[in-house]
Amino acid sequence: MATIKKIGSAVVGIAMLIGAVGKFVPHWFMTMPFPLSIILWISTGHGMPPYFSTDAWKEDEIDTWTRDGDLVVATGAKSGTTFMLYCTHQIRTKGKDTDDELFPDVSIATPWPDLIQSRGGSWAEQKERYNTTIIPDGRTMKEVWDHPSYPFRIFKSHFGPPELPVRKKGGKNIKYMAMVRNGLDVAASMTDFYSAHTDEFR
Repeated sequence: MATIKKIGSAVVGIAMLIGAVGKFVPHWFMTMPFPLSIILWISTGHGMPPYFSTDAWKEDEIDTWTRDGDLVVATGAKSGTTFMLYCTHQIRTKGKDTDDELFPDVSIATPWPDLIQSRGGSWAEQKERYNTTIIPDGRTMKEVWDHPSYPFRIFKSHFGPPELPVRKKGGKNIKYMAMVRNGLDVAASMTDFYSAHTDEFR
């Protein structure tokens, strides 16, 4: 009986420790081996994957960085997002070869506000970096994704309603483009994707 009590106390203690880490410093989970890191992250109530955030899309935040005419390519993960970003960029430049310099990288020309790009980082920090980060050719990121020749700006998201405020009354006139893929294909692609994460990335 004493052994059972000790085991019970240990389980309760471990559960309380996991809960405390999940509440106050959840990014610590990401230093653990995969898939334990993801299991602990999910079991303490955090969204998936752990490096996504909805903060940029909150109704009181979205109008601070978007403008009328912006396009959000909102597709599920592993569902052709990058392909659609290339397509929409070709539409906004009318496929001109002379505008190739405006697309040095998909993540620069079509930013991804969902993705938190530093461990323990926040949308507020990242929003500033989209304007000030210097890319390899010496320009700021903003000079590429917010180029004055664009008839509209493009942003990437893996969220949909209710995270994306598509029914928001008032505010900016933003367009959303949705896209889906067969669920079995998504699952197969997602398995390879997560398995390929390096320990450094995790």
